[in-house]
Amino acid sequence: MRRHCLLLTLSSLGLGLGACGNLDNAPFRAGTVRGRLTEFDPAVVLVSVVGAPDVRGSVDAQGRFTLEDVPAGPAELFVLATADKAARVPLTVQGGQSVDVADVAPRPAGTFLMKLRARGNLRVAEAKASVDGTPIEASQLDDQAPHHLGPLPAGCYGVSVSAPGFISTALQGCVAEGKPTVLTVELVPEKSYAQQGCATTGCNSESHCASDGCCVQCLEDSHCVTPLGCRAFHCEESLP
Repeated sequence: MRRHCLLLTLSSLGLGLGACGNLDNAPFRAGTVRGRLTEFDPAVVLVSVVGAPDVRGSVDAQGRFTLEDVPAGPAELFVLATADKAARVPLTVQGGQSVDVADVAPRPAGTFLMKLRARGNLRVAEAKASVDGTPIEASQLDDQAPHHLGPLPAGCYGVSVSAPGFISTALQGCVAEGKPTVLTVELVPEKSYAQQGCATTGCNSESHCASDGCCVQCLEDSHCVTPLGCRAFHCEESLP
């Protein structure tokens, strides 16, 4: 009888431990962040989390915001306050708890001045760019003129760029408060796309399509700025 009772007790203990191991820990994997912006434009304002741009919250008329389901651990708020002011706020989120941050005073924002170009002087059109881990993105980009990508709080970011016919590329860049940072992006064409020839792909505004399917600097003297002349598809100074 004693042996039977002992076995019954151990069995009950095992079931209890198993039940504890199956507890739902989801509520402790995320927390809530609350705060207030001292300045904002309702048409622009957005508060999200760096690395988790889908975790975002709105701002009320007093500038107060609440972010739910912020992953526990070290985090950083990404704040767009106005068209030219932003902020990044580091903090630590405790799972299952609420964190109140001090009032956030936005600072002058920076921006990437992005210039697109393609290897082989091919034309670039309908490109897309995004700043990794943030809600900042742009589409319908081309190689005709520099494009602004921002506003961005001062700091360093990864940038991803893609365009039809080209290999997607990623690069790093940093912006300072209130200043544009030039970011030149060279896109590499996919082999099958380049083989179609410039009659199909087109050339950038500074190049011309040659009969061999390549984009060249010039085809005739009129394509060069005086006193340069076209020599072997390049604009060169004419020898006396």
